[in-house]
Amino acid sequence: MEWRAMATPAAASPPPPPPFSDATSYSDTDSGGSGDSEEEASSMVWDSQDLRGRAEHNEEQLLAAMSVDPGRFPALNDLLLEVYAVLRPKPTDYEQRNALVDVFSKMATRIFGNDNGFPVVQAFGSFTMDLFTPKSDLDLSVNFSAEIEDQCPRKKKMKVVRKFAKVLYSLQRDGIYCGVLPVVSAKVPIVNVIDRGTGIECDVTVENKDGMTRSMIIKLISSLDERFQILSYLVKTWAKIHDVNSPTAQTMSSMSIISLVAFHLQTRHPPILPAFSALLKDGSDFASVEKNISLFKGFGSANKESVAELFVTLMSKLLSVESLWEHGLCASNFEASWISKTWKKGVGNLSVEDFLDRSQNFARAVGKTQMQKICTCLVVCASNLTDFMKGHMDVSNLKTRLFGRLNPDDLVSRPRPRRGKRNLSPEGRRGIQQERTKRAARHEAPAHQVNATPSTARVATVRHCRFPGIQSSGAQFACKPWWPFRIVPSGFGYGISVRLPPRAPHPGPGILGRAPGDLITSNSGIQLPNQGSLLPRPLRERSDGMRRTGSGGDEQLHPAP
Repeated sequence: MEWRAMATPAAASPPPPPPFSDATSYSDTDSGGSGDSEEEASSMVWDSQDLRGRAEHNEEQLLAAMSVDPGRFPALNDLLLEVYAVLRPKPTDYEQRNALVDVFSKMATRIFGNDNGFPVVQAFGSFTMDLFTPKSDLDLSVNFSAEIEDQCPRKKKMKVVRKFAKVLYSLQRDGIYCGVLPVVSAKVPIVNVIDRGTGIECDVTVENKDGMTRSMIIKLISSLDERFQILSYLVKTWAKIHDVNSPTAQTMSSMSIISLVAFHLQTRHPPILPAFSALLKDGSDFASVEKNISLFKGFGSANKESVAELFVTLMSKLLSVESLWEHGLCASNFEASWISKTWKKGVGNLSVEDFLDRSQNFARAVGKTQMQKICTCLVVCASNLTDFMKGHMDVSNLKTRLFGRLNPDDLVSRPRPRRGKRNLSPEGRRGIQQERTKRAARHEAPAHQVNATPSTARVATVRHCRFPGIQSSGAQFACKPWWPFRIVPSGFGYGISVRLPPRAPHPGPGILGRAPGDLITSNSGIQLPNQGSLLPRPLRERSDGMRRTGSGGDEQLHPAP
């Protein structure tokens, strides 16, 4: 079935280009920019009212074309909640990342001293938003003050990155870290490093207050309705599986995906999330946002849509506006509405307004050709959902089409481009590589440490840190921190009984020693992390139902051979 032909609106629509024109229209210019020229772009732009009306009209027609059967939503909802539970991080993943944050804070104190509780290293990004996978990077910021605004000069940031890199190189020679790479010439100076014990890649920046503030706001908004976090996680996973979640590859950034999910919930009838303008009216500091969000508790309770209904309608919404981006269509979380907007380079290939800096586009990295790829993925997704709704596809097949084989190891963040410049001869490079190989082999974990207990791993953590005189397990603040320090599981997504393959042995001790975790043995002999049921009651009841419906026990989920 030709999905685009089926979804094309009726001829009674006004003259503008059809919403489901052929995807090749995106490849007229293979430019990663945001338009041909400012003059041409402005002539193509429609006003907000026309765009809003057209977008809503297209969305209604596409949903009608999909022949949505409400009776199929419960099965789809169970599928999505199972996927969410399978891929969610386990408690040990939170423990490892919180421990790494503590270690880097101690390292910062060792390097720069202690000035009234600063510097301190704090996490942001997917970890603090609780939207990370076990294989996600850990974004860290070295902060020298509790100010919300970034007041650190670029030269100081470069100096801090170099000092951190020097210490990390030393630890790398001891086999604790690998892949140390400072990139001081980047727009945001950064040092990348991988902990060998856990395999977690840490990206250390300096005074990244913008990233921290946005992460904090998304985390607080997630407390208003659990559907926001669940849907964000699922759509982000879908995008990563289909290779359209990488701004370095000119596809969607995680923040653009999360903002589009929030926008969808804002534009439901009745809305599930409020306009962000109401949450940010008193400023973007933690206390103000937290206070304003508390005023909207239960805001979306009148909307009874399930995660499945929201997933289907989100995909249809994004597909239905395919041809409107070039006319200035923009999703605005701040106004909770479609608006008309152009940027410095004209219209965007995909426009998602930054809710803190409205002059910026979260999706500015998306190129024309890559937008074609995104639209193709949406078409395939909508086609699969339609086949499922019509009974032409079973649950197992749909799950594979949407999310692959559900292997968490597949959700590895795309490595950042290695732009670091080192003035080394080929001989020097070979010598360094040989030295790294020797040291890595020298620090392979002995066989008797493979089954080390969690307590042994914690002892190893202190030994590897090698920072005598540093007290406490976390940063000490002279005043109340403006950012929540430790990240804990949200409580969504645990309790569904599934069996995952055991993790491969770790290649080295790492800063945390071997990965901690109390392990239990299942009936099939596979080791599972020992975790309690943290699901809210309604989701836990559904998960119990899913356990009972399995044939011959739990489903074995692992990559196809």
